[in-house]
Amino acid sequence: MVNATTYRVQRALTGAELTAITTAIGAAGSAGEILTAMLRNVFGALLAPLGESLDGYGPNHQLDPGKFVIPQPQWEAISQACIARAAAFGRQAHMAIELINVMPCAYDDPDAVVPSTPAADQRPYEHVLTVTREAADVIAACARRCADLGGYFGENSPQYREAAGSWLGNLSQVFSMAFGARTRVTRDGDLSLLVSCDSGLVYGIIFHPVRRRCTQPGCKAVINDDGSTWTYMPDDPACPGGQHVPSYPQDAPAPGSWSFHS
Repeated sequence: MVNATTYRVQRALTGAELTAITTAIGAAGSAGEILTAMLRNVFGALLAPLGESLDGYGPNHQLDPGKFVIPQPQWEAISQACIARAAAFGRQAHMAIELINVMPCAYDDPDAVVPSTPAADQRPYEHVLTVTREAADVIAACARRCADLGGYFGENSPQYREAAGSWLGNLSQVFSMAFGARTRVTRDGDLSLLVSCDSGLVYGIIFHPVRRRCTQPGCKAVINDDGSTWTYMPDDPACPGGQHVPSYPQDAPAPGSWSFHS
């Protein structure tokens, strides 16, 4: 249960206040202006009954957002308005993180007034995607690896499902406009990509192969494609006589999965 004495202000915003807040957010011309519009209008409304304004705060007298609380539905509506507007600048993910530190707290009030119309889609009309020819070769190679795993182990096998699911999931992220409307994709390895976004975010879609290991009890040997073996530590136990049993056959395509690395 919320303890009202913890907060300087705990109340629902009026419909007029919410309209002013979302209108100001929608008119913002940059990601920075979105936060400024939100802060000035939300805390301007909450501070006014106290006879205060944001102009009275600064580096030596900082505002603590945690001392103010509004209903959860209104908190979500304001956050969604900010993130929707940030889509115009490819800063949705950044905005979501920024809001955590600057929004007031929230309390449960399902009857609180919220905007009746959903936020408009403010993403740019086009997403310009540049793929180097080397990256195009990598994309084709990744698709072939998934197909090879399905052909060898079967499309119902965990080897195929993990590889195909992680590849398609990460590849689809390249087409997302959450990080900007211009994206460049380059090669970062035989089965890995480097993605540079308009927002400044750079991330990799990296393939992690599953090493072929010996499955004999107690053996810690790793088995290379040519049949040679090695262990991580010189004193790691290995099979007596070198009679290794590989975790997947020598002639099989290496299983693995792709992951997002920023």
